[in-house]
Amino acid sequence: MKVELTGTVRGGGETETSRITASGATYDEAREALEALIPEGSALIAIRTDLEG
Repeated sequence: MKVELTGTVRGGGETETSRITASGATYDEAREALEALIPEGSALIAIRTDLEG
């Protein structure tokens, strides 16, 4: 099974949001990969989970 996470991030003090996506064999692996993509000074405000397989 493959887990794909899409995160919505907000920059510090900004109202604009953006999305980042990461995947892994497990939720924990995908979450770790997603967190590594969060730009410095930004906050992860939502996570969408998609399972494949």
